[in-house]
Amino acid sequence: MLETPIDFKEQMIETRRAQILRGAAEVFAEKGFHKATTKEIASAAGISEGTIYNYFSHKRELLLAMIELIAAQSLKSIIAESPPDDPRAFLSMILHDRSQLLEKQGYFLAPLLAEIFSDAELREAVYRQIALPITVHLERYLQAHLDSGEFRQIDPIIVTRALVGAMVVNLALKASGLEPRYQNISWETLIEQIVSLFLDGLWSGEGMTQASPSSGR
Repeated sequence: MLETPIDFKEQMIETRRAQILRGAAEVFAEKGFHKATTKEIASAAGISEGTIYNYFSHKRELLLAMIELIAAQSLKSIIAESPPDDPRAFLSMILHDRSQLLEKQGYFLAPLLAEIFSDAELREAVYRQIALPITVHLERYLQAHLDSGEFRQIDPIIVTRALVGAMVVNLALKASGLEPRYQNISWETLIEQIVSLFLDGLWSGEGMTQASPSSGR
């Protein structure tokens, strides 16, 4: 099937955006968000500085697009597009995705997180544009299992954020090496125990009878 001119144009736009974002990731990792210049980003991407502004109106928009591409795109495909009905499989997929992200991109994400936590405006933008839409999908998933009676009656807003907090702290400690005791814990064990911890607290009486044999029930 031949590509239409519109398809080709869209592919070219996405290719150029990805090229710019790779250059930005390289420069941000080396110099930080505030010290990086669009001239340096253009050089790393192999384009002219003016080309950046054909795709991104300012450096902050570029940063948000890069965070979404690196940190959120794969997660969105799990949560929003085709989440498995089995909560154990669902949570395990999310945790595996996050652990792989830390292993592959941890060197870049660490300085980026420092920038986010030190910049209130940037922190607000990341939360509203990237983090919140993901957590809303998680809340809806939990609510569906609440409505079916599989989970006991809890507030999905609280549980979602508790889950995110547990994932961030445990995965970060494992990936960073800050807590030596995590060296003796495999990624598989860490993921399995976080999933079990939350599901043990969520199953209703009916939901427990529906749990898979592999859960030990």
